[in-house]
Amino acid sequence: MPNTLAASVKKLDEFFLISQIATSRKMAAMLGLGFSAGLPIMLVYQVLSMWLRTEDVSRSAIGFFVWVGFAYSLKFLWAPLVDRFSIPGFSSWLGNRRGWTLFSILATALAMLAMSFQDPGTNLANVAVCAVLIALSSATLDICVDAWRVDSAANEEQAMMSAVYQLGYRLGMIMAVSGGLLIADLSGYQGAYIVLGIIAIIGASTTLWAGEPTNPDIQKNVFKTSNMLPALFKGLAFLALIGAFFYFGLKDGGYLRVFAGYVAEIFTSFMSLFPAKYHTRMGAGFFIFILCLPFLAAVYFLTLGRNKLNVSSTFSIPILGDFADIVRRTGWMSLAVLAIVATYRISDTTMGVMAGPLYVDLGYSETTIGSIKGVFGISVLIFGAFLGGWAATKYGLAKALIAGAVLTIITNLAFAWLATISAPKAYYLLVTIGADNIAAGFAGSVFIAFMSIMTNRKFSASQYALFSSLFAFYGKSLAGFSGVLADKIGYEAFFIVTALFGIPALILVIFTWLNGFTDKIMAGREE
Repeated sequence: MPNTLAASVKKLDEFFLISQIATSRKMAAMLGLGFSAGLPIMLVYQVLSMWLRTEDVSRSAIGFFVWVGFAYSLKFLWAPLVDRFSIPGFSSWLGNRRGWTLFSILATALAMLAMSFQDPGTNLANVAVCAVLIALSSATLDICVDAWRVDSAANEEQAMMSAVYQLGYRLGMIMAVSGGLLIADLSGYQGAYIVLGIIAIIGASTTLWAGEPTNPDIQKNVFKTSNMLPALFKGLAFLALIGAFFYFGLKDGGYLRVFAGYVAEIFTSFMSLFPAKYHTRMGAGFFIFILCLPFLAAVYFLTLGRNKLNVSSTFSIPILGDFADIVRRTGWMSLAVLAIVATYRISDTTMGVMAGPLYVDLGYSETTIGSIKGVFGISVLIFGAFLGGWAATKYGLAKALIAGAVLTIITNLAFAWLATISAPKAYYLLVTIGADNIAAGFAGSVFIAFMSIMTNRKFSASQYALFSSLFAFYGKSLAGFSGVLADKIGYEAFFIVTALFGIPALILVIFTWLNGFTDKIMAGREE
């Protein structure tokens, strides 16, 4: 009886812990900030592409706009600014995390409103400038929201925070696509960007009550007029200055574009020194070097450059110092950390590119695909995200990471099974997409939590941006060859291969569980 009572009390304590985490004020703030972060991204992809096409912009020109998305992969380059510098007015008023977040939301909204005054049919260059500004400001917002999330939550809360973040992010994307297209149908795309820009400004109010992780006491004076008005004046003036710098620099003939032209000329001149037949090999060699660079840098700091980890000035160097801090804290296990970040989601990223073509080639109609991937698909994705958050909270992150890796492999194999069907029945697609989205949501939550606990709170913006950029770079690099592989071996074998891509990640997370590394990090992350 005593053992039964103790077990019941333990389960009750776990229930209240999970309930307290899920219903806390910070979770509500996370939902709002996640929405703000998810709102802009589709405005430089799907919504913008559709607007350009309705204005008879060529498909070739529309394709070049995809390059705007490099801002999200390269955000680690300016992420150190968020850790090391303050926003005039906003940071002294709200604290540095919320000050940067407010600045980024307002910058994104300003860029969206600027886009509403453009006409793709007459000046495509200005549309491109506004798209770049939206991408740069929203990528910065991603950095700020990630840093706020990492700093605001204890390690055991990170998985649930990531689930709430994913929910808010998806709601923002839905608002941008579904809401944006509905408004565009009623009042044109300019009207859509105006309304969504206003919604983004309204979303900025979350920063006023979210709580400041770096200085909790600052909240007491947030709504005092004597603090608010001077801070708003300084912050908005700084925003106008930065906006003008980028807008006029990126315009046709602007100084930033002239500088980029000089860099391109230097690169072209350098490549001309070598015969054309070597250009492909040089490009491949450089690409492989970039893939290996994080691991080579870690090995350097652990061997020849080990003494640099004992010099405090090393960690003041942006990017390099942030990376060195990761190696200092994790030692040789940093190689395993980097490998997990590079491989944990690579199975899904390579598989996902060919999922759509598979549906079409099997004979599924756009209506069937859209109805299943729409409300149903998003719903089970969010369910999977919260399931991952619950599992990590109840059973520990290490075990949840293993479960996520296993689910990813299994659901990739489900696509291999789908590729063998002879009749495209809707429930086959329902089961496959449902299982895949549950796994993706589950793995996404625990993976975000893993990257979060591996950061040092002193450099959370920089280090999380490094991890997320590393994950995106490896995934996109391999995914680029997915079509070639599918053409060579067929859909069924392709999805079996992508499932096998998940095995290295599974081995790595089992290894970090067996040696207690993940649990050790969970128990005591550096403040």
